[in-house]
Amino acid sequence: MLIPYILGLQKGFCQQIEGLKSFTLIGKTSDRTLDSVSIIYINGQGKIIQDGFAANDGNFQINGLINQPTFSYLVFKHKGEVIGKRDVELKRNAAYLNPGEMIISKVPEPNGYLEIVGSPAQLDWKILYNKTKAINKSIDSLAKLTGPASHGNTNSETDLAIKTNVKSLKIKEAKINYDYFMSNPSSYVTADRVKYYTSVFSMDSIKQLYNKLSPEIKESTDGKRLAAEIKSREVGLVGSKAFPFSVKDKDDKEISLSAMKGKYVLLDFWATWCVPCRASMPQMIKLYHQYKDKNFIMIGVGDDDKNIPNWLLAINKDSTGLWPQTLRGLNAQMFVKGLDNPRDLGQQYGVRALPTKILIDPKGKIIGRFDGQHSTDDDMEKMLGQLLNL
Repeated sequence: MLIPYILGLQKGFCQQIEGLKSFTLIGKTSDRTLDSVSIIYINGQGKIIQDGFAANDGNFQINGLINQPTFSYLVFKHKGEVIGKRDVELKRNAAYLNPGEMIISKVPEPNGYLEIVGSPAQLDWKILYNKTKAINKSIDSLAKLTGPASHGNTNSETDLAIKTNVKSLKIKEAKINYDYFMSNPSSYVTADRVKYYTSVFSMDSIKQLYNKLSPEIKESTDGKRLAAEIKSREVGLVGSKAFPFSVKDKDDKEISLSAMKGKYVLLDFWATWCVPCRASMPQMIKLYHQYKDKNFIMIGVGDDDKNIPNWLLAINKDSTGLWPQTLRGLNAQMFVKGLDNPRDLGQQYGVRALPTKILIDPKGKIIGRFDGQHSTDDDMEKMLGQLLNL
């Protein structure tokens, strides 16, 4: 979700905020039809900045605060042009901002490479952009032939062949990116772009890449985020020690893992907006009644920190207040910066998809992880039956 935030600070005041540096992006184009330029990026304080700036005879100026080279999207709107929400992705241009002054002298083609004088990171991006341009164009062309374009016949031999080709091209594209990342360990482009491939690369490959990053990049926001990603993929695994949390439930009562020592504890990570999560609640109620008197405790962990009323309403509607319910503890700014958040149970248990259920034994060791990828709710029910039907 993009959170609008209007930046209305003068350049001189920007420089007074500790740890942040001002940037000025100056447009000096010959495009007299240019009406305005909109930008979105994450500033040095972890806030999402979304703003628009008017253009006059092809000229414009954008000011802001960052603490390092930072990725952004720019959308150039021309006079009389109407850009809907669905059009933004087709028209936006990637831009790596750099502290200091930068100049744009030409409005690029939609989704094309944007020349920015004064941004070394943008020059790095040009190399990777050119390496993947042809293959991404092929992927986009093939993708348009599937789905709605195939008139709903998504199981046709032609459609399946197209999807197979797209998958093959995406594998090649990921390989090109990985080779670039490994060859450019001091580039902010590497630190930024790798986040799009953490679910594609193996854990060993990600670790190898992280270990090769320069000290400066490791200390960058994106470097810290990658370190947090590695940690989140290693914690919460079967055989590891469960994170020793102590949190408040929906009724402001303390619940801590240490107080449950000697019992089996099932953590149910869910959200009000997660359809499979809500659909599994009748099964969870059944398991609660079946095992509540057999050394067994369930704890719901809702991913609804930004919408507590909906969370409470869903608990009441689904009748899941029978067992303790707490919130995940997400802090968006800490998450964006890659900072460790002990209160974020989703982070501390490496939850990457919802629903995810984690079973902890009486000694505090994780003995089951049920996220639909490797183990299912049926596997969970079978395990509980073997452990508790004594």
